Amino acid sequence: MESVLGRSLEEDEAISISVYKPAPTGKARGEAARRLLDRIDQIAQRTKDIPEEELEAAIDEALDHARHHRE
Repeated sequence: MESVLGRSLEEDEAISISVYKPAPTGKARGEAARRLLDRIDQIAQRTKDIPEEELEAAIDEALDHARHHRE
């Protein structure tokens, strides 16, 4: 891998390989967008009776937790 990289790896470096499908295009992209918006609408319906301040506090708490509990 070092020859492909063109240099030696440092002791604190690692190489990883990811395999993924490319983002959809055309009709598939439109369908994915529609499904995402449908899901967002479902979530919005479940939270419509929760006061905005409570939602903001929950989001802030989740963000704070994510920032301070990274691996």
